[in-house]
Amino acid sequence: MKQYDRLARYYDGVISGKDISAPYVISAIRRFNPRAKTILELGCGTGDVLKGLADRFELTGIDSSAQMLKIAEKKIPGANFIKGDIRHPAVAGRFDAVICMYDTINHVTLLTDWKRIFRNVQNALNDNGLFIFDVNTPYKLKMLERISPLVHEFGRNILIMDIRKTGANVFNWNLRVFENLNGPHFRLLEENISEAVFETGRIMTELEKFFDVLRTEDENGRKAVLKAERVYFICRKKKSK
Repeated sequence: MKQYDRLARYYDGVISGKDISAPYVISAIRRFNPRAKTILELGCGTGDVLKGLADRFELTGIDSSAQMLKIAEKKIPGANFIKGDIRHPAVAGRFDAVICMYDTINHVTLLTDWKRIFRNVQNALNDNGLFIFDVNTPYKLKMLERISPLVHEFGRNILIMDIRKTGANVFNWNLRVFENLNGPHFRLLEENISEAVFETGRIMTELEKFFDVLRTEDENGRKAVLKAERVYFICRKKKSK
């Protein structure tokens, strides 16, 4: 996404979910596939999640933002990074786990493309391989719309986020970064990023065509309920018949 090329240098300061996502992935793999050695991350961004996994696994990341990948390559020189579309990941070989963290898949706005991703992930996994991902829920995006705009200060800079529903399942994130140049002077960077949300049951229906769904839970490890803001899915590749 070209929007993230422009936002890349701000991402780690205000948006990244590294402190939650990497420990979650490690815990899930320990529990369900402790022999896993290779991981592919779809939408790896600046590599923050992969950095938290770097001392344990062989890593590959794919992202559509060249600027994000430049940052990731500096963070994790030993990882393999690929510029590409997570809907059509051009990666060689298979992996013990595929991850897609911090609502990355929400940026794919068509359910038909989610289905394509699920099928491609199944093909990219070794036997017993895990697919671990999380989503923002309809409840969360509706709640954020009600309380928008949101203001976040980072350093001497300011981020204003305004979330509005633009379609049946789609919300637009209007992001305005006011970068402090010197004293009272600021430079404005504005981007619009779309996210799609689907009910957990609808996602499960499509997942179960390709995976055994081991867990659906909130970020506290409890069973996901209607008012969960983020839902995590831990899935195992179905065995060939």
